[in-house]
Amino acid sequence: MDPIRFAREAASYAGEIALAEMDRLRDELAGDQGKVVYRLTGALVGGRPALRLLIDANPTLICQRCLTPYVHSLHSEGVIFLARNDAELERWERLDPLLDAIVAEERTDVRTLVEDELLLSLPVVPLHEEDDCPRRDDYLGEH
Repeated sequence: MDPIRFAREAASYAGEIALAEMDRLRDELAGDQGKVVYRLTGALVGGRPALRLLIDANPTLICQRCLTPYVHSLHSEGVIFLARNDAELERWERLDPLLDAIVAEERTDVRTLVEDELLLSLPVVPLHEEDDCPRRDDYLGEH
């Protein structure tokens, strides 16, 4: 897709991708079963072309407390601003260092955008919810 045109037209696209099809993400998972559901919507935000990306997935991770697999419920909503070139991106980053922006390529791969967002949304230290961890009693000092 042409991302700037997509943003200007306020287009929308939704779909599903199997986690097994995401090579970079698969390396972070305990298993590759499941899928990611996404919605990509174009918009002009403050006059800048942008993509709004909503993702929902349930990847299987390894709990770093008990070292067993668990299903992690992941929901992410983000806005990615689309600069026309490197100079525009640098100017935006000087004005707002926290702005999430990329240089728009002539063609953008939706699967790559979704996989990037998933990778950024994974927890740094994956853990079961406290009450669900099999080693809960060990780290609470109970026996």
